Amino acid sequence: MPQTLPALIFDLDGTLTDSMPGILSCLRRVLDAWHIDSQGPLERFVGPPVDQWTEELLAEGTVEDRARLARDYRGCYDREGWKNNSVYAGVAGMLTELGDRGFPLYVCTSKQQHFALRILDLFGLSGQFTAIYGDKSEYASHSKEDLLARLLRDHSLAPENAWMIGDRVFDIRAGRANGVRCLAAGWGYGSPEEYAQADAIAANPAEVLALVSAETSQRNPADASSAVIV
Repeated sequence: MPQTLPALIFDLDGTLTDSMPGILSCLRRVLDAWHIDSQGPLERFVGPPVDQWTEELLAEGTVEDRARLARDYRGCYDREGWKNNSVYAGVAGMLTELGDRGFPLYVCTSKQQHFALRILDLFGLSGQFTAIYGDKSEYASHSKEDLLARLLRDHSLAPENAWMIGDRVFDIRAGRANGVRCLAAGWGYGSPEEYAQADAIAANPAEVLALVSAETSQRNPADASSAVIV
C-alpha cells in the first residue's frame, strides 16, 4: 500500500526539547577556560553543528585547536549539559496523536546521535520514532543537509511526501536542499525572519497536526474525510 500520509521529520533542540540551558552553561564554561570572547550572544550557537561554531570562534586557530575545543565542549555536555533539558509543553501529546493518526515520525538533528538517543530515552520519547538520526564522528560530512539526505535515502522516503519540522534556518535549508517542505516550530529558538522562510509556521505543537492534515487533504482530496483539523 503506498504511503499517503507524509513522513514528519523533527529537529530536536528547540523543537522537541528546550536544551538551551545545558548548551549555554557548557559553552560559557569552555569559552572561559579557553579565554575566548564570543563577540555576541551565545544563543546564536544553539542549532548549528558544533564544527560550525568552532570555526567562527577560532577563525585563526588550527584544525587541531578547533577539534580540541569541540571535545572540551562535548565532554562538558556529556557529563552534565545533556540533563539540563526539558520537553516543551504539548510535544509529548503532539507526538502521540500524530503517531496514532498514522504519520511516520523521525528525528534529524545536528546533535551527535548518542546524545540525541540519550535525551529522547530520558524523556520516554524514543519509542515514538521510526528512526533517530544524529551526527556521527565517522561521517565525511557533518551538514544537516547531508544528514537529512541520508535519512531519506535509508528509509526510501519521497521528499515530496515529507516535512522537515524545526525551529532554525538550518532546518529550513536542509529541507530546501532535499526538496522537502519545511514547517517552522514557532515555539523554538528561531527568529521571525527564519520562520518566514518556511512553507508554514506552527505557533505551538498543537498546530502541527492541523497544518499537516490540512495540507495532506489538499494534496489528496480522497483522504479529506479522514484528515483532522484541530
